[in-house]
Amino acid sequence: MEDIKKSVENLEKFRTLMGASLKKDDIKRIWGKSFLRESKEKYEQNVNEIVKGKLEYAENIVKVLKIFNWVKFIGVSGSVGAGFAKEEDDIDILVVVKDGTAWVYRGLISIANLFHNKIRAKRHKVIKNKLCLNMICEERGLKFDNDIFNFHELMFLVPIYNEKYLNFIYSNNLWLRESYFVKKDLLYTKISRGKNANFFIKFLNTVFYLLQISFMYISNHKPDLKRIKRNYKKGRIEFFEEDFKKEKLEDYLK
Repeated sequence: MEDIKKSVENLEKFRTLMGASLKKDDIKRIWGKSFLRESKEKYEQNVNEIVKGKLEYAENIVKVLKIFNWVKFIGVSGSVGAGFAKEEDDIDILVVVKDGTAWVYRGLISIANLFHNKIRAKRHKVIKNKLCLNMICEERGLKFDNDIFNFHELMFLVPIYNEKYLNFIYSNNLWLRESYFVKKDLLYTKISRGKNANFFIKFLNTVFYLLQISFMYISNHKPDLKRIKRNYKKGRIEFFEEDFKKEKLEDYLK
């Protein structure tokens, strides 16, 4: 119980840095009812109506993020997933796709967005309720580094497509149990990693990767090529600011 208490304190400390608090339902979901019964601490229990509205909106338009049978999971992350979003915020999204499809998926989604205009793009001056593809991750890239930032992101990831898959994501990160003592049930899953894309789709994925990198340079996006290459090998496309994570971890360690 002391190990769990320490983990709760650490998460509460980290969420304070993010301008948020830890609620009863969060603790019950991550560590179970037993800790709450024995804890003398009082935790908040209130609903953020702005967050609730944004989650409902994302669920209603989630179909714009689905392509073929490649999409395994879609979840809301960032300020909306963590429960402290502001009215003007966009909605950060994590999409998990079949191995060998991340860049072709991103390319096709970008083309489709020219018509439905639901996904945040550089041309948008108003980002309120735009879906922001914070990360596109192939199944082979689901193992994340063991740190409080990733712990927070994973624990406050809200599924809006294929909820059961969340346990599979957790099962790829055993450190959630070993370092933060989350419930064993969270890591239990009957889901297994799917098959890789065929040779033709993998070839297209490489082509789309090169085309999109070229477009970033032409359109003056100033891409971090080292980061893009590093994540390409892992099976990920990351859009969040890397400095933001570094800053929050430094603040936490202070």
